[in-house]
Amino acid sequence: MALKQKFKLHYGFDIKELKKFKDGYIFKTSKAEYLLKKTKMSPAEIVFIFHCHQHLKDNKFVNFEKIVPTKDGCPYLIFNRNTYVLIEHFKKEPIEFSEKQLASLVEFINAFHSASANLKSAVGARYKVQYGKDRITARNMYSIFTKLKENPHLIKTERLRNIILSTIEPNIEYVKKALEILEDTRYLEVISRSMQENRFIHGKLIIDNIHKCYGKLRLGNMFDLELNIREKDIATFVKSLLKIDKSFDFEDCISKFYVTSFDNYKKWLVLAMILLPYEYFSLLKKIVRFRDLDWASEGFEEKIKRICEKDQYKDKILASLH
Repeated sequence: MALKQKFKLHYGFDIKELKKFKDGYIFKTSKAEYLLKKTKMSPAEIVFIFHCHQHLKDNKFVNFEKIVPTKDGCPYLIFNRNTYVLIEHFKKEPIEFSEKQLASLVEFINAFHSASANLKSAVGARYKVQYGKDRITARNMYSIFTKLKENPHLIKTERLRNIILSTIEPNIEYVKKALEILEDTRYLEVISRSMQENRFIHGKLIIDNIHKCYGKLRLGNMFDLELNIREKDIATFVKSLLKIDKSFDFEDCISKFYVTSFDNYKKWLVLAMILLPYEYFSLLKKIVRFRDLDWASEGFEEKIKRICEKDQYKDKILASLH
């Protein structure tokens, strides 16, 4: 069966125009425009995402990129052995970050987190649970970084060995300080509270995933939802702002997210998550795995330099925690 026919059969829309778009297709109907997006997620994972979307709508938070179900209520379509999800396709106007805009962004994110609490169970859903993952990752980072510092011979390529030895010390300091905060018993208390609230978060809440649509803020890229503490989302958001403006007042911004429940530990927790050098860690893991990388040493060297240059704002965060 041709895609147009299957689409009409399952969604009931008459297609006026169809065109290939990235990893899917754009459909234009008489009423709206949709993106049929190919995904590698399993049906159970999609059911979880769709369940979260429904939960947000039930709690009056509607300004986000939604999955459109079939006529039978299924949140995905299988065509030619590939799995697709249908989402609303709208004109995305980027947000130009400014201090004036910040208050609206914080209010919008808080509204999302408020609506995401008290998630009920859904039959057939595979829940993405990420509580405590940052602490586990931080321990792994510290183990690998210190191992490489003490045993540089593990890096077979001299150029890579030199660039790693010249950049690893500040990254060890970032992880050490983050671990002090993540190993605190209050971290488990924050997790326990979030588990009681049964709250999910966005998962990739960078400013580029917040758009303007018809004059209103709207959340995009709603496919990385996970059960986790909201501090993770706040850290991701603040980190994306620091990449735009390294002089940005991150401490004042973090405090704006807490109306009645702010305390210093929550601020430290957000800062700890910002400090963790995920990109640097990911690159070093690849280098350790492949060992002999003469063929790619220049490429890796440039990536390490670029990551470390982008992460220089972390020195300011580190200083604020001492």
